[in-house]
Amino acid sequence: MLRTTLSVTVLAATCAALAGAQRLSVDAGLLVGKFPSEPVFELHGDSPPFYATRASFTLSWTDDSKKPTVLTEAEHSIVDAKAIGIGLGAGLLWLEDNQYRPYPIIISTTFVPLPVPRVGVGLVAIASTQPFQDFDWSLVVALSVGLFSGR
Repeated sequence: MLRTTLSVTVLAATCAALAGAQRLSVDAGLLVGKFPSEPVFELHGDSPPFYATRASFTLSWTDDSKKPTVLTEAEHSIVDAKAIGIGLGAGLLWLEDNQYRPYPIIISTTFVPLPVPRVGVGLVAIASTQPFQDFDWSLVVALSVGLFSGR
């Protein structure tokens, strides 16, 4: 699992740098929902903003998963301040258990940067719901460390 995570991180960082991604981060935290809570590890990338809207992807692993859950989304920035960032958007959730068939999701991300010099570190909360799956919901609360940030 660790070797796979490191390989994907290196590959994603290289692709992000080459493809013009604006941000790439690694997150570790807790996944909460209508199921037992479990640790989660994520690789997250954002495109440059276009009228305060970003396209992004997230690869997410739990202790039990061999392949990642994939989230693709477009999210509009609602609050973009130095002390907090809040976005709201929609996207698709691709689950390994469902042979990666996409499910629509509504998603909101809150990011609070931590005052660590020369390192992009912050607390992130990602809430999502599946409107066509009885509004199943989940919340990821994690520590996020930036790997790459282009300007």
